[in-house]
Amino acid sequence: MKRRSISQPRASKIHLALQVACVAALVAGCGGGGTAPGASGVSPSQVQSVPMQTYITDNLATDYSKVWVSIEKITAVDGTGAEVTLLDATAAPAVVNLSSLAAVGQFMSTVDIPVGVYSEVRVTLANSVQLVSLDGSSTITGKLAPTGADFIIHVKGLSVDTSTNGQLVLDFNLARFTYDASSGLVTPVVEVPKPSDAFGKFVAQQANVNGTVQSIDVANRILVVNDARLGNGVIVTLTTDAVVVDEASGATVSLATLAAGAHVEIQGMVTPGATTADPVTVVASVVHVEAAHPPVAVLTVAGTGKVSAVNGNLVTVALDEASFLPGANGIVVDVGSAKFAHGQLSDLAAGVTVAFRGSISGTSASAVVLATDIDVQGAPSQIDLQQNPEQRFTAVNGAIATLNSDGTFTVGVTRADGPVVVPGLYTVDASHATYLKGNASCLAVGNVVQAVGSLVSTTMTAKYMNVAGCTGEAHSEPAPPPPSAPASSASGPK
Repeated sequence: MKRRSISQPRASKIHLALQVACVAALVAGCGGGGTAPGASGVSPSQVQSVPMQTYITDNLATDYSKVWVSIEKITAVDGTGAEVTLLDATAAPAVVNLSSLAAVGQFMSTVDIPVGVYSEVRVTLANSVQLVSLDGSSTITGKLAPTGADFIIHVKGLSVDTSTNGQLVLDFNLARFTYDASSGLVTPVVEVPKPSDAFGKFVAQQANVNGTVQSIDVANRILVVNDARLGNGVIVTLTTDAVVVDEASGATVSLATLAAGAHVEIQGMVTPGATTADPVTVVASVVHVEAAHPPVAVLTVAGTGKVSAVNGNLVTVALDEASFLPGANGIVVDVGSAKFAHGQLSDLAAGVTVAFRGSISGTSASAVVLATDIDVQGAPSQIDLQQNPEQRFTAVNGAIATLNSDGTFTVGVTRADGPVVVPGLYTVDASHATYLKGNASCLAVGNVVQAVGSLVSTTMTAKYMNVAGCTGEAHSEPAPPPPSAPASSASGPK
């Protein structure tokens, strides 16, 4: 009987982080009012509840490049055995590639739960795990149990008092996961590290917002969205070049055309407030306005990953994230009828990061997505291209040479990197960039960075930034590859 561990090389592991959004002194002002589990004879004025924000995170495995699971439900249990729901995704399980969340927290839900001491957390997964080989050539579908449609992981022995302790982290320790090839069973291991240690390893936090618009501030480019999972009042701030896409027509529309009640789907980076009482803000560059009544029997899917091959309008994408279980390492995306939110067809090359939406046909290796829209991450929008046709989408990789007084910095490129970037000094404006790894405080002379965005002559306006070696990072951008590397041309965020 052969068992293979699903191990990883770095200290950061998979975490499920539960963060109380209001400190104990502020719970009366955070909404709530349900009766605490097991409480009796408690006056309404004594009843307290706090909103809990649920995150998941992970790091890369060494035996498999991707580990796909479907999360159905997360609950917490108090000392009396009363169970409260933190996430209910049984109707539409949350499909997650755990390996894509390297030092990243995925914001999953917000719910009000009674104040109390919780001794157990239960995580319900669909009884299927997809393991992609390191080279992406094969995918194994394993199970968590010999029979049954789902599998519950019990994390016991906890003593989480939500009146004093605002965070809970569940560590899905991939280094101790095992796969038994003879039985096809994957055995998970979940641990509970100190929250301060786990949150210190988050390089970034991200979220998928899917709900109805509550209000719109056109001048400040802010949407307030009510989401069944993430909670009401999710604040979404749009980047300066953000694009609003009407799913029904495929057309780009202005923010001013949106109205309260519109249904939107948004993926973006999460910026927590200065304290747990502050609202969470999601920064996004694309807003999808979905049809109120989508066509029957048409399954809309979405995914993100790196382009591995381009053959005309058929683009093969090695998936990092998807709303569906892919059954393989990558998927073919037909972009012939797709609208580009950012970038254009000529920008699609090996190594470029793209996000797509559309309808899917076929399964596993034969599956094809007919894309309705595609976003080349870091590329200019269509309006920006029309206004500045001389700009080129690319990436600048190298060490920071100088920090300038105007907030820009220069990067020394030592070798050719694709058809646009040649050796020399480049000025980078990252004032409006989203940091996928590191942050602005990590910018220092000598640090290696990757700036992805629009290049005019030798000036780069960065849309995405990666900073190598930033404090707290477990996964950073490596030094620039030699010219012969296949992903060296116009490479997107990595």
